[in-house]
Amino acid sequence: MRTAFFILLLANLLFWGWSQWIAVPPRMLDPLAGVPRLKLVARDLPPPPPGAAAAQAPAGALSAALAAQASVAPPGTADGPPLTCVSIGPFAHDRAASRAQTLLSAQHLQPQLRTAAVQPVRWYWVYLPDVSGAARVRQTLFALRRDGITGAEPMPTVDGKPGISLGLFRDPALAHRQLSRSRAKGFAAQISARLVAQPVYWLDVWAPGGDGALPMSALHTQFGAALGSQPCPSAVTPPLPALATGAAPSGVPLPADTASSAPPP
Repeated sequence: MRTAFFILLLANLLFWGWSQWIAVPPRMLDPLAGVPRLKLVARDLPPPPPGAAAAQAPAGALSAALAAQASVAPPGTADGPPLTCVSIGPFAHDRAASRAQTLLSAQHLQPQLRTAAVQPVRWYWVYLPDVSGAARVRQTLFALRRDGITGAEPMPTVDGKPGISLGLFRDPALAHRQLSRSRAKGFAAQISARLVAQPVYWLDVWAPGGDGALPMSALHTQFGAALGSQPCPSAVTPPLPALATGAAPSGVPLPADTASSAPPP
């Protein structure tokens, strides 16, 4: 029995040695051998050139950046006084307001044209009533021009009947002067006060130090001493910073583009 035990033990040792050092099992074949491996863009591709992230950012990211810039506090300068909004006006005509806007823009300011609420204004109308018929209208206009009365044109009068207008005047003294001249020439002119809805125009300017930094003397020289300045209405907002190239303003980083795709073949 002892001999059989040692024979079995020796046989087991020989089998174990044969299986570990002699009978090595063949290597299993890799089913994915020869197939290209997928690569993650963010990990394996070289870093993009500077500015590529801003150029490839989605439209939503750019909109979010612009919205963040627009929500910045009212404008101010780090090294100078904060910007104060001043309204300059009123201008009776938008043409005058546009000329003043050009003058202020030349001073490196950004004036914004604003139309104020329409307000009724009293005007004085001088006219000839009851002038009907094409022939009579032509004769009357010729007589008015001959006597040096300008600005006449056919127009329905107060009662809606045909007539001739001799002018609409804001200043009552000028209206009565036209009335007296017309009557002195033998025309039965009349005068009527009318309320005319006329808007007024203002220029809202953000300037350091308020109206002290504005060229008010030059504005008074061109547009009259009646032009004044006052604080802007609370609803006036500062102008957005100029975006010459359509890129995001400085100081607002664009969100990183996290979208990835497989490399081109």
